[in-house]
Amino acid sequence: MSAPKPRNPPHWPAALAVVILALSILSPAHARAQNLVDTTWRLRPMTQAQLRVEHRGVDIVGMRLPPAADYDIPLADPAATVAKIKAAVDRVIVLSKVSARGLARLAEQGRIRIVYDAAFPERSLSRVIVAAFLVGEFQPQDGKRDFTVVVGRFGANWPVEDLAAVLVHELIGHGVQRLMNRFGHDRPIDLECEARLWQQLYYVDAAMPQDTREMVEFRTTTDRRVCHDFRRFVAKARPGMMRAWDTGRPDMAGLLDLFQDYYAAARHTRKTGHNR
Repeated sequence: MSAPKPRNPPHWPAALAVVILALSILSPAHARAQNLVDTTWRLRPMTQAQLRVEHRGVDIVGMRLPPAADYDIPLADPAATVAKIKAAVDRVIVLSKVSARGLARLAEQGRIRIVYDAAFPERSLSRVIVAAFLVGEFQPQDGKRDFTVVVGRFGANWPVEDLAAVLVHELIGHGVQRLMNRFGHDRPIDLECEARLWQQLYYVDAAMPQDTREMVEFRTTTDRRVCHDFRRFVAKARPGMMRAWDTGRPDMAGLLDLFQDYYAAARHTRKTGHNR
């Protein structure tokens, strides 16, 4: 659930969050993976949208700002944030072919929607949330389905390159899982692990620095905690792939492909009570 902090972040107050598989700006070394799949966030009605544009097949919406006095940080302008989201989508498509194919896969099955809402998350929640995939918005619309991510007031302050990585995690990572009907059937920690691998794939494809403290913490949390079970599976099923991963040369696309076998093995284990 955690992402590396953006470079030179503004001062943000600590706060609380109860939302589905959302990304927190808390340091990966201290933030716990949020596997709150029983809680959904509902969008405000689209009648409250200030602007709406389509960009590269993605429906991007900027909601009207709530009263600024209700919040402790400046609220980013919807038009400026929509422009930032467009730039982030461009980066994903141009820099990461695998991620671009993931977006295309979702587009074939439904409508991709990214909503900026400065009222997200609720002030009563205690964790700072950057963005979240909305499982509850996955509903048939004219024979299609929506894949919806909401970007909140904290995410609107992130640099474009960091926001792009968040969108890969939330929209592609969790969107493909929703398409494959994994929510409610596979373990939340495994869903989060796979989404983190999508995010790490983007970091590699975009040639983002891998030696920063935040990036090292992100990988450490991924490897040692969130993806611990998957890594044991890889070590047994594909030792060569595991060695490459451990030596800093991971085949991220190959790992994502192998995750499908891992899901099948994990389901088999839960059903029979025995490892294969």
